[in-house]
Amino acid sequence: MKSLPRDLGDHTFIDIGSGKSRTLLLASRYPFAGIIGVEFARELVDIARSNIERFRDPSQKCRALSVVEADAAAYDFPEAPLVVYFYNPFSKDVFDIVLKNLVSSLERRPRDCFIVYGSSSHRAIDWARPAIHETGIFRQLPVPAMPGFRDAIRTIDYAVFQVQAAA
Repeated sequence: MKSLPRDLGDHTFIDIGSGKSRTLLLASRYPFAGIIGVEFARELVDIARSNIERFRDPSQKCRALSVVEADAAAYDFPEAPLVVYFYNPFSKDVFDIVLKNLVSSLERRPRDCFIVYGSSSHRAIDWARPAIHETGIFRQLPVPAMPGFRDAIRTIDYAVFQVQAAA
């Protein structure tokens, strides 16, 4: 979040492959217009919705949280400015489809969009980063190294991209 602009109050945060909602709950500490989790597994959607319902945090700034049970490859992105978050969500083949859908959405309705891609699994960032660059509409933003965070025993790598002025 420190790599993104401070004023994202008109942006919708979307976690693709949101699991049980941990990232959604953490994102709610920032003043987003809305926060949406997209999750394929019904069991995880049910857990996420329960977690959101029970969540109480005095630092919460966004209370418009929801989880959509959907295949990410068929998800229609909202027409609001976006922060789209990926953390090891799926294979390259599925990522390519989701990325193509995001780009199509941005071409139909140009708007601000950030992609935050985190990876600790199988060097997924090594294929995600070039795929995002190859769209021709995103530029990578400089980000500091992720200090000391690990997923199990692997270091987390991440990259942040912003749509260029005219999508």
